[in-house]
Amino acid sequence: MGSIIKGYKEYNPPAGLRAYIDRYWSYAADSATISSNSHLIIPDGCIDIIFDLNQPATLKSFVVGAMTKPLENTRIHLVGVRFNPGMAYPYLNAPVHELTDQCVDYFEFAGQEANHLSNQLTDLNSTKQQIELLNKTFASRLSSINGIEPKMAKALNLIQRTQGRSSIKQISGEVAWSRQHLTRQCLKYTGLTTKFLSQVIRIKHVIKQHGTETCPNLSQLSCDGGYYDQSHMINEFKIITGQTPLEFFD
Repeated sequence: MGSIIKGYKEYNPPAGLRAYIDRYWSYAADSATISSNSHLIIPDGCIDIIFDLNQPATLKSFVVGAMTKPLENTRIHLVGVRFNPGMAYPYLNAPVHELTDQCVDYFEFAGQEANHLSNQLTDLNSTKQQIELLNKTFASRLSSINGIEPKMAKALNLIQRTQGRSSIKQISGEVAWSRQHLTRQCLKYTGLTTKFLSQVIRIKHVIKQHGTETCPNLSQLSCDGGYYDQSHMINEFKIITGQTPLEFFD
C-alpha cells in the first residue's frame, strides 16, 4: 500500500519528460515540526506547480513563479512539479515574468482540471502513488505542447552547462542576440533576467559543492564557483539566499 513519506524528498521524472520537468518532490511534516522549524526555500530559477494536500486549504493548488528572494514554507503536506528554467512557459502558455515572486491559483491556468487533480492526490494515502499520478498526468499534458524558441533553449543550456559562469556577452554571442534582446527573452521564458538567472544557477552549484566536499571552505567554494574572490561569492550568496554562506551552512 505504501505510506506518506515524511520530510522533503525529490523524485526524478522519466527520461521522456526531463526536457521539461526538473523533478517531482514531496514534503510532509507534523504541525509541531513545521511551527518550530519552517522550511526555507531559496531561488532556483524554476517555476513549480504545488498541491496542498492538507485539506481544507486556502489554495488547493498553486503556481509559484521564479523567485528573486527566499521564502519560508509553513504548509505541512505538499507535492509538487518543478519545471526546468524556461520550460513552464510553453506549458502554462502565460507571461511568466508576471508570476515572478508570486503565488497564483493553478485554477487560473488549468480550470476544473486543477481541482480534479488536487482532489485525486488528496485521496491517495501513499507518496509513491501521488508521484505516479503526477507523472502520468503531466506526461499526458506535456506530450501535446511545443518546445521553446531554439536560441533560448541554447542560451539556457549554456547557462546550466557552465553552472552560471558564462558572461552575458558570451551567451548573447553564442545565440547571436543583443544583450538587451537576450534579457527580454530570458524574462519572457523564465521570469528572471539573464544575469540573475546565472547568479542563481551559480549559487546552486556552490551549495551542491559544499555538500560534496569533505572539508569545504569559503575560499575553495569561491574558486570552484568561478568567482573573482571570496567576497564576491559572499555578496552574491547573500543576494540569493538572504544569508551569508556561514549562516546558511550552519
